Amino acid sequence: MKKTEDEIIRGYRAAEAYIRPTPIYTAGDLVSSGFDLRECTFHLSLTARKSTDQDHPTEIFLPIYHFPREKTNIEVTGGKWTITTEIVVEEPVQILKWWHAGGDQKISIKGHKRKRGAVVEQEEFDESYLEQYKRMICTMM
Repeated sequence: MKKTEDEIIRGYRAAEAYIRPTPIYTAGDLVSSGFDLRECTFHLSLTARKSTDQDHPTEIFLPIYHFPREKTNIEVTGGKWTITTEIVVEEPVQILKWWHAGGDQKISIKGHKRKRGAVVEQEEFDESYLEQYKRMICTMM
């Protein structure tokens, strides 16, 4: 039975702090990669000696938490990509597969910002979870 996004993230505490996209396999030499929580954007740069083989594309773990498939924007310098969902220990795991040419290649993946644990549409966005957290003032009673 396929779980909904709400079922997947229910019960997560401070998930923004530890759920991150990450390269699984790069068809080339990794130059840089990183995740910007404030903008909910992952980028990866690599240098490939040749075009990717059909059976060995660059693969990136793309957490559903930050990157729901229908609400994710992907920009690449070239090639083709697809997002697949595989079941690992009874949980859906999203993987982006990218077939690209040789040379310097870049991919940028823009997810959706969250507001206190909820996905919000861009036009509804006012502050990200991180911005809200930075504003919080703790007091002791």
